[in-house]
Amino acid sequence: MDIKIYDKLAKKYDLATKIVSFGIEELWRWMFKREIKKHIKNGVLLDVASATGEMARVLDFDKIYLVEPSSEMVKVIVEKFEKEGYKKENFEVVFQERPHIKMKKGKKEIIIIQDTAENVKLEEKADLITAFMALRNFDDLKKGIKNLDSQLKDGGYFAIVEMVKSDSLIAKPILWYMNNVVPIIAGFLVGMKEEYKLLGKSIDSLKEEEILENFKDYEIIKKQKLIFPIATMIIMRKNGKDS
Repeated sequence: MDIKIYDKLAKKYDLATKIVSFGIEELWRWMFKREIKKHIKNGVLLDVASATGEMARVLDFDKIYLVEPSSEMVKVIVEKFEKEGYKKENFEVVFQERPHIKMKKGKKEIIIIQDTAENVKLEEKADLITAFMALRNFDDLKKGIKNLDSQLKDGGYFAIVEMVKSDSLIAKPILWYMNNVVPIIAGFLVGMKEEYKLLGKSIDSLKEEEILENFKDYEIIKKQKLIFPIATMIIMRKNGKDS
């Protein structure tokens, strides 16, 4: 993943995403939340490739780790949660070298870690890991998932929404839109036409089976297409004793 792209996009990320997706991503996020809450309502959440932190904000767990490699995205996350009443705290981090920011609001706690899925280490294991439109940005998918798995409790949940390669007839015009129209809109909105051309290519390069082959020790709880066939939601439970 080219972090510089996300550094440049950070301040307009939410607006650009809403416009180019016609609000569909918000619907996907709502469907994702509804399904997750059927299985786990609270606990320790690890949200990976968090972008501006919107997925974690929607889930609203009591303790959230946000993992995002873009320093500019991290700044947006902090601003977003400050507006919601969270306060930054200074604290000494002993479990990792990468930058961390701790924020609190009453009993709720957020720890923002500027790092990648392949390298991040937590001071505790998570009850839930979410990856919303994140996997295709991993530099090494196998390594990233293996490392995240080591951060999840036995019996914990790994929840994914991802755009993947699809051979359906409906998928073809969607990919055409991603490859031809989205870059024009993005060029107008954020001056990133060439960068957004990579989006369609990244979708067309990731297959659902490539994701699932990294989760052989998991039980699939839910798997479904989300409105359009290029978006897939997968909720899995890690085999092992209940935590």
